[in-house]
Amino acid sequence: AAPPPKPIDPSTITTWSEGLRCVTKIAAHNSQFVPTIKRMMQDQKSHEMRWYSERQTLKQSQINRATSSAKATSILQALNPGFVASQQQSSGQSEADKAAELAAFDRKIYAAQVAMDSVMSAELKGLGVPFFGTNSDLIRSEDRDVAEGNQLDELPKWSMVITDSQLLDLRRRMIGHLEDLYRD
Repeated sequence: AAPPPKPIDPSTITTWSEGLRCVTKIAAHNSQFVPTIKRMMQDQKSHEMRWYSERQTLKQSQINRATSSAKATSILQALNPGFVASQQQSSGQSEADKAAELAAFDRKIYAAQVAMDSVMSAELKGLGVPFFGTNSDLIRSEDRDVAEGNQLDELPKWSMVITDSQLLDLRRRMIGHLEDLYRD
């Protein structure tokens, strides 16, 4: 009897149909695959909800500071009719300051999202999910001709040379597929 065919290395897959076939096999053979994907989805949702809540809290805090400042100004004016508050004092914080504070918070959240994406991509790569950990020889920058890479090498049908944006599209599609399959 002939030996079983050698499994396809997920890092060499750059076509959707082969990627789908591969991830289906991984899910069938790895008992930890589905629980890991579900945990990752829950972790992402938890982080996103926390970030949203923190941003809403910051916005409410800005509103509360403005309200407190306005009350303090009102009290000072009642106690001292000659008291004149500047615009900065009466609102507590300028609109530019509020916008800068929100922008700084948004940058912090963006950095956390990038870090989370990196960790999750590494975890998907570790699980053997196609399009995460793709062999760099199969990826061309947008300004290089992809056909040139496919013609030069004798590549299997599942290992076509693709661009960075095509790889990103395949990753997004795979994540969507996994979410559709394993969403609670």
